[in-house]
Amino acid sequence: MKQIANLIEDLGQLNELDTTKRRLEAKSSEFKRLTLEATGVRERLPTAILHHYDLRISRGKRGAAKMSNGTCGGCHLSLPSGQLSELRRDDESLQVCGNCSIFLLPEDPKPQEAPPPAAAEPATKPPRKRKVKAVT
Repeated sequence: MKQIANLIEDLGQLNELDTTKRRLEAKSSEFKRLTLEATGVRERLPTAILHHYDLRISRGKRGAAKMSNGTCGGCHLSLPSGQLSELRRDDESLQVCGNCSIFLLPEDPKPQEAPPPAAAEPATKPPRKRKVKAVT
């Protein structure tokens, strides 16, 4: 399980580096630094995953994207309920979107929200008035 968690983390890091590199000029020093860092990350990933990732990148698309609220971060379509239940059951698995074939990265865990403060006094509703029919 730990290997898959590291694999997902490395894939997410590579995706962020590639996204940042797209915004920079190819001759800048920052671009070269990011390329060296991406090369180090690529060495840790298996060849089959890199091939699938690079195929998506060569077509001008993203190689991986985070899910959000049960939708793919690449094509923004809802994921099938079976795939969502599998992702929830086994958090540490590498999944591919069935529509756009992008690697799905898990959502960032949401921070625990504080419960709303309780009111000092419970609000009471005023009694409802009855409608009276007019007698004619």
